[in-house]
Amino acid sequence: MRRFCAVMMIMTSSLAAAEDGGMAASRSRFIAQYRCALAARLEEMHRRGPVEESRGRFIILALRDEPQRYVQCLFHDRDTRMLCEASSGAYGPTGKGRLHLEPAARSALRALGYVQASPRESFAREVELGDPPDVAIAAELMLAALHDGHGARPGSAMKVSVPPGDDPDAACGTPTS
Repeated sequence: MRRFCAVMMIMTSSLAAAEDGGMAASRSRFIAQYRCALAARLEEMHRRGPVEESRGRFIILALRDEPQRYVQCLFHDRDTRMLCEASSGAYGPTGKGRLHLEPAARSALRALGYVQASPRESFAREVELGDPPDVAIAAELMLAALHDGHGARPGSAMKVSVPPGDDPDAACGTPTS
């Protein structure tokens, strides 16, 4: 667990260096607040396996009061990779209740490597975790996408969704509030 946190601190610093002052500091604080718990949750999912299957091995992290603002990831390729999606507003309620991402939010998601193949789809990207998998990479990316693309900030109330029967609070206080 400490290895994950140390890796995440290094990654956060390098990602933040590319941004300007206030936004970089906000992102660093936000990621620091939730990184270790989210990485622990992903590590638990990996250990539980089975790594031969992707079905039912996913996690969704959303802003609690704005559930259309989410990032979700699914383990695959024997847990050496994750397929991640960031909400674009393409799904969900129609009309006034539909999520509308501003151009800056869309640009931020693209800067993180997310691609939107069509306006009717979410932003998606593959995340290489390595072998053995370093799940902290996915945790950092999920949190960066929520911060940069969906407006999450330090202290934001988060909601974690996992497959039925999986307790999101089981590992070191998963990022819920």
